[in-house]
Amino acid sequence: MVPGMPPMYEHEWRPQISLLPEGPLERLGQIYTRVGDGVITVSNSVYERESMKAMKEWLSGIGKPTYALAPLSLPQRKRQQGGDTDLLLFLDAIKERFGTKSLIYISFGTFFWPPQQEKLTALIETLLANQTPFIFSHSSPLATNLSDEFLASIKNSGIAMEMGWSPQETILQHEVTGWFITHGGWNSIQESFEHKVPLIFWPMGADQPVNAAVLSLSHKAAFELIEVRSGENGTKPLLRFEGTDYQPTFTVEAVKAEVEGLLAKLKSEEGRIVRSNFEKLGEEMWRSWDEGMQSRIELNEFLEKFVDFV
Repeated sequence: MVPGMPPMYEHEWRPQISLLPEGPLERLGQIYTRVGDGVITVSNSVYERESMKAMKEWLSGIGKPTYALAPLSLPQRKRQQGGDTDLLLFLDAIKERFGTKSLIYISFGTFFWPPQQEKLTALIETLLANQTPFIFSHSSPLATNLSDEFLASIKNSGIAMEMGWSPQETILQHEVTGWFITHGGWNSIQESFEHKVPLIFWPMGADQPVNAAVLSLSHKAAFELIEVRSGENGTKPLLRFEGTDYQPTFTVEAVKAEVEGLLAKLKSEEGRIVRSNFEKLGEEMWRSWDEGMQSRIELNEFLEKFVDFV
């Protein structure tokens, strides 16, 4: 168990059928952490105080200074008309029709992808049936099972857009974007902190299951889809539900029901609290770069130790 992390079974770190070989990143981390001169971690104590303290103490014990520098997403300029004209027209039209914070952005990054197409289809069909506007980005090379009919159903809905590649921060900074369904990679999380767009997690692997647990369980600042899990590990019991009446079944029908319930939560007091918690956490994260705060202090320590200004 990692200090400060929500209690989880080991199998909860692998919530999906794996589409990637396991182990090489972990092995590289083990090798280079020990042979390097120090460690830069793209996180800070606002996000994971106890874990950060424990990590720094352990690394100090093997002679490695650690520098917490986060967030590292660069502030973006406000949107400008240009190459994204069709996208901006769509976003503006949805805002006019449905209001601010009404659109859900869906993206699983540039590589990760849900291994069960039928569950992704269930998500999209439920959003369409509930007249919930969304943008669906599918840039991953693993997104090979998207039929022309499926993509046409999105395009012809009048409330949704599909994109082979999406300018993510243009979408996140638009006032119509209310929620972000994501695999939970750290880059996407940092960009969401910057633009104050709270997250709905569909984690695949790597750091994503832990990110989802920390934000949804520890900070109460996100939601996580559970029924979308798959594979031998993904469909084992989750520690968080022990002693409760909820027993996930991981079926397509369960995914539809979960999304239906989620859409109701987003409009409820629970959704308002999650949004408020996420916005506050994002503000605190960015304040880490203020004078006298952790990221600014530790960047100066790093520069003083490793960079020669002379």
